[in-house]
Amino acid sequence: MPLQEPISQPAQAEFARTNLNLSEIIPILLIAGLGFFVDVYDIAIFAVVRIASFVSLGISSSQILPTGVLVLNMQMLGMIVGGFVWGVLGDKKGRKFALFGSILIYSIATFLNGLVNSVFAYAALRFVAGIGLAGEVGAAIIIVSEVTPPKYRGYATGLVRSMGLLGAILACLVGDRLPWRLVYISAGVAGLLLLIARLSIKETNLFVKLLDQKKIKRGSLTLLFSNGKRVLRLIGCTLAAVPQWFLHGVLIAFAPEICRGAGGTNLLVSVGAVMLCSSCGQTVGELVAGIFSQLTHSRKLPMLVFVTCAAISTVILLKGPIQYYAFLCIPIGFFIGYCSVVLTTTTEQFGTNLRSTASTLVPNFFRASAIPITLLFSSLSVSMGTINGTMATGAICFALALISIILMQETHARDLDFIET
Repeated sequence: MPLQEPISQPAQAEFARTNLNLSEIIPILLIAGLGFFVDVYDIAIFAVVRIASFVSLGISSSQILPTGVLVLNMQMLGMIVGGFVWGVLGDKKGRKFALFGSILIYSIATFLNGLVNSVFAYAALRFVAGIGLAGEVGAAIIIVSEVTPPKYRGYATGLVRSMGLLGAILACLVGDRLPWRLVYISAGVAGLLLLIARLSIKETNLFVKLLDQKKIKRGSLTLLFSNGKRVLRLIGCTLAAVPQWFLHGVLIAFAPEICRGAGGTNLLVSVGAVMLCSSCGQTVGELVAGIFSQLTHSRKLPMLVFVTCAAISTVILLKGPIQYYAFLCIPIGFFIGYCSVVLTTTTEQFGTNLRSTASTLVPNFFRASAIPITLLFSSLSVSMGTINGTMATGAICFALALISIILMQETHARDLDFIET
């Protein structure tokens, strides 16, 4: 029996595909983009308000770094758990169910984060928020991919991803200007308002058609992981996006240490400023990568070009004038902006009955790659020096991405009407 086959004719007859017109697709894109916006904003605000919030809670300066690592890792752990939960539910109960459930959980947890008075409560709520945040990006990209005509799919996902990254820019702008509790509370309220706005979203026709097929396994982790080729597809899509978290987990998060290692002992580098510059570049890059993919009729070509250029830009950053560190992160952010193409090709590589599971796991797996990446960077920096350690860590990340993309299937404009068996 083939690994992939189209949904059977009886289901197609009963649930004929509805071709949405532009006026129907645009609201879906805007609501999906706003959801991703709130998702990224929620993730970014911890990095921006971390020190202010810890000082307010009475944490000593010597404990700010280890406490920050603890809270961040709790959030990442929550994302891994949530990736499995929402991915499976998205295939079993529907894309809309996963989307609504994830938004509700991370909105409530983030709102309560503004009321905490202990590190334990802080870490616990970031874990819960991580579970919720895990479902947003996967469900949004799947819905957009399944309702948009194949010839326009790259444009649509690139637009949604670009709108989402504006959330990081907003976090940088307001994080240092508003009280940290208000930042969390406002993010929670924004998520709940978004939930109301999304009440108008309907389930995708591809999933509705699948409901008629009672014998088809939906959201089965056994089906996903029991086949070596499917596992390799999942790993390949994850590794293709690993450089994004080299940027966020090393070049941005440890910008002060990297600059000191390059001799900038008297240079005060703001993590917020570096994040703002890279996020501006990445916002534009995501949109350009999606357009590039459509114009070249390829998913692999733009990924290969962007990863290569991101690697070259990283070398220029680390070898260039350290006083321009934040500015030089703009082109790196731009070329890291190919993740919309990675997410699009992920949805195109997996059948309707496993699409949510795979497409939700991949972004959360490469987000969680921040943990081994930062551990590797920390270890290599001790033995090789900060700059050489950064170079070596980046080389490994970029090499893994390039190899994965080269071995990946070309899926441009693939018809998503198929299942995994």
